[in-house]
Amino acid sequence: MTVDPKEAAASLSDIGSVEQRTREALVYERSSDMLILWGVLVACGYVFTYAEPRYSNIAWLVLTAAGVGGGLLIRRWREEARRGHPTLGQRLFYAQLALIAYGFVLMVLLWPVISYRQIGAFWPTLVMFGHVLAGLWLGRFFIYLGITVTALIVAGYFWSGVWYPLWLAAVVGGGLIAAGLWLRRLG
Repeated sequence: MTVDPKEAAASLSDIGSVEQRTREALVYERSSDMLILWGVLVACGYVFTYAEPRYSNIAWLVLTAAGVGGGLLIRRWREEARRGHPTLGQRLFYAQLALIAYGFVLMVLLWPVISYRQIGAFWPTLVMFGHVLAGLWLGRFFIYLGITVTALIVAGYFWSGVWYPLWLAAVVGGGLIAAGLWLRRLG
């Protein structure tokens, strides 16, 4: 039995497409827990910021520590790293650390002139930029998530008034939770 070169090329293309969709589904499924975890923590942080702005810095430190610890537990629970070879998940983790480090550098440089409202827009926008970048490798869903939430952050920055922290709780926290649930459905 001989195979026509065009048929062989079409079959290989189909196999490549199935492989790509499978890889994307696995990434989506693995990402869902992290998005839900951070969505809940971020929503709680913004609600706390609205209710008790005096203690918001302490609350954000506690919530960030809880998120990092919870993320490490989820990662360990889903341990899939091969010894000696950094996986995509490890590379993304290091990319997130680099993004956060650059965020802190920018905060130090801008500190005398940046307002709390601007800080409230800066960090989630920076995180959404990270999602857009990750989407270049992981799937378009992350690009759409980053762009959509960023647009809503900007809208809230200009038009939500005193409700800005609650807007961010709904948009950022709610957006991450919804994205995590959607990815769980897809993955």
